[in-house]
This record gives sequence, structure tokens and C-alpha cells, in this order.
Amino acid sequence: MKRSVAAVLLGTLLLAGCTQQKDVVEPTTEEAAKVNPQTQALEAATQAGLLSDDANTALTEQEALDQVAGAVDESEYTVEATDETLSVGADEEQAREYYVFAVSDTSGRTVGKVAVDRETGEKYHYLGDGVLDDYKTFPLYDAAEQHEGWPGSYVSAAGVTLTITQEDQTGISYRFSDGTAGTAAVNGETAKSADEQMNFLLADGIVTVAGGGLTGNYAVTVADQVSEPEQDGAEASPDAAE
Repeated sequence: MKRSVAAVLLGTLLLAGCTQQKDVVEPTTEEAAKVNPQTQALEAATQAGLLSDDANTALTEQEALDQVAGAVDESEYTVEATDETLSVGADEEQAREYYVFAVSDTSGRTVGKVAVDRETGEKYHYLGDGVLDDYKTFPLYDAAEQHEGWPGSYVSAAGVTLTITQEDQTGISYRFSDGTAGTAAVNGETAKSADEQMNFLLADGIVTVAGGGLTGNYAVTVADQVSEPEQDGAEASPDAAE
């Protein structure tokens, strides 16, 4: 079901315009169905000629680590890169590469591991032996802290930032750090710019852009993942002090 939904979103988007151990795993039918929307969007953008061969869409290890750390309470948990390199796919050409991070509590006990797709930034609960599970099964996953909706600040692996604001459900305003800006009509989790040169797909806190010379994945910045209760609590603290 997840694959079919992602395929519909993608169709809308494009028609609108261990010690150095390497795990190479051939995915099962069920795992193959977990291809995320960003992966599909980038592959389709490449086939459509929207993504140049020299475009930098890969995340650095530090950027991936920051994404994992931003989703947990860093005062109680530590995120560290492991020596593992994970590759999942039927063959070398189709394999997807992942960074693997270990999350530990203040006592040093490992709570679990998180694998991050090096290209899309998608996070997974890593069970070991090349097995990936939905990030929602990770012990520290908190649905209340996950970014929802279009508004926010996003950044690509190349360091290009994207800021999105939204005044109503039918449209968004966007601005890239290179000065490119405009408005786009929203249709659920997809949007198309007013000049019809750029398409957007929103999924799991990542905006995938196709067209306009800015094709790639833009991950929400950590600052925008602060939950509303935390913000309210911060504002209420002065009163509490009185």
C-alpha cells in the first residue's frame, strides 16, 4: 500500500512537469515495497533529465548524524557513527547506501541503531544483519516531535537552503538561498510553482524538488523540529519563575 501511495504522489509530481564490515543484502519482496517517495522522485527526475550527473545530492556523515540527533533528546542520549557500512539492494548498481548510527543513553547502554539513506536522508530503524524497519518502530520515536506540514526551513546536501511559508491550504511561498523565490499551488503533499518550472513533494520532513535547476532533497532543519509543547513551556518559564 505504501508503495502505491508513493507511486501516485510521484506520478503527480512528474506528470505536472561491524569493523569496516559491509553488508550487501538482497531485499525481500516486502522490503522492496518500502522504497520511499524521495528515492522514487529523484530516480524519476534523473530519467526526465531534471537532475544533472554532477549534481551533489549525497548527505555527508555529519549531516546524517545531525538528522538523527535532532530527533532525540540530546541531554539524555548520545548519537555516534558506527564502523558499519550498509548497502541494501539486489545488485551493486541498484543498491542503496546507508550510514549507521548507534544511539546510547547516559549509562552507555545502546538503545538502538538508526540507518540513514545517504542520498535521500530517510531514516530507518536498523535491526542488524542488513535488516531495515520503519523508523516508527525505533524505541525513541516520538510522533509528536515529527515535522508536519509544508512550512519550515530546509537544507540540501549541497548547503542550499529552502524556506517555505503557507497562509492557506491551497498555496505556499518558497525562497531558496540563491534568491529563487515564488509561489506554488498545493495539492496534498505535492505542489507546482506558478511558473510551472518547479515541482515539490513533501514526505517525512523532506521536500524533494524537481526542476528549476534546484532538483534534490531538502531536509527540515533541526530547529524546525521543536515541538509546540516545548515552545509553550519555554515561553511559560518566566511566569513559573515568578
